[in-house]
Amino acid sequence: MKLLFLSALSLSLSFALAHEGIIEEEFLVTDYNSSLIEEIQKHPDLTIDHMDQFSFELYGPKGTGKWLSKLTANFAPLTSTTKEHHTKDFAADYPSFAQVTKNLRSYVAMNPKIAKMFSIGKSVEGRDLWVVKISDNVDKDEVEPEFKYISSMHGNEITGRELTQFFIKDLISGYGKDKRITDLINNTEIFIMPSMNPDGSKRRQRANARGYDLNRNFPDWENGDENTTKNRQPETVAVMNFQAKRQFALSANFHGGAVVVNYPWDSTRKRHPFDKLIKELSLAYADENPGMRNSRSFSRGITNGYDWYELHGGMQDWSYNWHNDLQVTLEVSRDKWPRYSEIPSFYKDNKESMLVYMEAIHQGAGFKLPNQKSGSVTVFQDVNGKLQNRGTFGFQKGEFYKYLSVGEYIFKVKVNGEGTTRSMQMSVDKTVKPNGNILKL
Repeated sequence: MKLLFLSALSLSLSFALAHEGIIEEEFLVTDYNSSLIEEIQKHPDLTIDHMDQFSFELYGPKGTGKWLSKLTANFAPLTSTTKEHHTKDFAADYPSFAQVTKNLRSYVAMNPKIAKMFSIGKSVEGRDLWVVKISDNVDKDEVEPEFKYISSMHGNEITGRELTQFFIKDLISGYGKDKRITDLINNTEIFIMPSMNPDGSKRRQRANARGYDLNRNFPDWENGDENTTKNRQPETVAVMNFQAKRQFALSANFHGGAVVVNYPWDSTRKRHPFDKLIKELSLAYADENPGMRNSRSFSRGITNGYDWYELHGGMQDWSYNWHNDLQVTLEVSRDKWPRYSEIPSFYKDNKESMLVYMEAIHQGAGFKLPNQKSGSVTVFQDVNGKLQNRGTFGFQKGEFYKYLSVGEYIFKVKVNGEGTTRSMQMSVDKTVKPNGNILKL
């Protein structure tokens, strides 16, 4: 009977919910049943998040609550379920955007030879989208593996913004003192963006200042989107343009509301072509985090994104599909906005994981051509004397680097406009190599 009722409502309510993905209402739905979830997923302007066996969060435009009421679902406004977190006192100890900017400048000033900060764009309200680059020759674009962390694209998921600031400070202060950190900085180009959505953090809300969920705002290959910045939010556009200028091979983005490593794909039940490798990478992070490795909700603290809940327009899938940049989502605190006094404890739980994950960028191989030409490379892995095709990937600006399983490889490179195919042998292990495992041709 309820299924028939849902079907009857679907057409009549579709127009009321057509608001281009704007978040104006948010709820905690405790009526967990497959028919309700299937009905919600028919509406692209409704967003399910942080699903467990008892409940899930639901975000949508005005009218979402009335729609849920007509479906006789059990729900409550999300703000009422986290009332304590919306008091001024609860957020008083967190640094403001101006203070975050001041912090980053002070960290960079500790050693400007290896660190600099720059803005990749502006938020809706004109706040700078700061990125800190850390590398031994920071003003030079070196041929090294490129890595990035991005945090707080959901403005009310604040823990990662603080963790990345702590991490930046420790990397810069540890250079020349800690061999592990020094080796990473000498042989990697590291980029860290603590706040992708400063306007949302100012309001302590998920969406940006226009009400858009930035993690539903990227091109979605499953929906047939083109990789274009047209009609996207300025924060999304800034990240897309930044990514297009770089050669990132490994990255992660920080969220809150759970404690788990979420790996691709988010948008399809199909398994990623490097599914086993991605699970190993996710476990490398989770195994160093006590809350993840001891999780009762997720086996060993990791989950496939689609298996958790379906998500379209996310940065994680976009990053790999269009840019060959393997990315996972790091959910690092159950409370999205915990007491600031808890942040040092969260950093203690995540610092080693953050280092281990960053070091993994050196488990890969690549090449640099003497020109800026584009082309394609087919990657073959030698498995017990037999070559197995791991895929064909495009490259731009004469540069290619890919995170891979430990082993022996042959790269067959075709440069656009050239009739010949170049072949090179590459060996992949877990050691940090001088300037990365990149063959200069």
